[in-house]
Amino acid sequence: MDWTTNVAVHESVAPEATRKRFITALKNREVDPTLLYSGLRQTSRWIALHHSVSPAKVDPDCVAIYDRAFEQVARSSAANVLHVIGLGCGDGSKDTNCLQLIREASKTTIYTPCDISLEMVLTAHARATSALRGLQSNPVLCELSTCSTMPAILKTFDPAGTDRLLLFLGTIHNYDPGKILKSLLHILRSQDRILISANLAPSATYEKSVSTILSQYDNAPTRSWLMGALSELGLDEKNGRLVFETNRTANYPDLTTIEANFIFSGSKTIEVFSEGIVFGAGEKLKVFTSTRFTVPSLRGILAAAKLEIESEWIARSEEEAVFLCRRK
Repeated sequence: MDWTTNVAVHESVAPEATRKRFITALKNREVDPTLLYSGLRQTSRWIALHHSVSPAKVDPDCVAIYDRAFEQVARSSAANVLHVIGLGCGDGSKDTNCLQLIREASKTTIYTPCDISLEMVLTAHARATSALRGLQSNPVLCELSTCSTMPAILKTFDPAGTDRLLLFLGTIHNYDPGKILKSLLHILRSQDRILISANLAPSATYEKSVSTILSQYDNAPTRSWLMGALSELGLDEKNGRLVFETNRTANYPDLTTIEANFIFSGSKTIEVFSEGIVFGAGEKLKVFTSTRFTVPSLRGILAAAKLEIESEWIARSEEEAVFLCRRK
């Protein structure tokens, strides 16, 4: 069947804004995250990787904590209409599970998938609307941390008397948590709730667990995904090698961040948007980061961001947790 959909495109992902982000990131020796998720090939690589290694996909206990969180939200919402907003929606699989459980609680749902990748928001939109007949879905393409008009965008989709549930699932560990939560607080109204989930490491065995987790990143699907992004910059194995390592987290010295860095074997000029950025032999280009929180550290980060935890669900492995929060 033929189908069409309208996608709201924020200026944060307009060509000029994207060009500036790409160049600024490269000058800072980093890859802009847009390259990791945009385009059909990168989207396909990420989805394949996510479904093969994510605890939320392969660990039944992690799957269960999401379902319990979604069920509680569905039961406890006072409104008959619930607007679910997927911030960093990815392929929309978690969002769709949430929407289905809300509908099973005899409530009407509206869905707004938001991501930096057009392919991701369309994948999430198609997944959700295929699973839930008649679902109103309003995809938004934006760079979440700089989309200052998101409250106004969301307001245009809300019928009167609608509750909102924001989903920020499996994404916080790729950001500076304090900065991204400040952006989310701008979106979150006093009556709204937000579900935040994160990849964790157990407190009691933190250093050992992070070392084990680091080895899990060094695999063929992850390398294919990251090298796919680097190929958009004209880089391949002849120009250097991809190395996975751990470093202390900026602003959070008790936490460790897993990094994937491309180390140049020789001098290389990356040409992007008619501008050349020179890298020397031995220099690092940061491709990907993932901070490993603990349950206590994430509780503290949420409290510092003026978010009150209403409920929490923690996997037995302590490698995944979901927090239901409101503004303080």
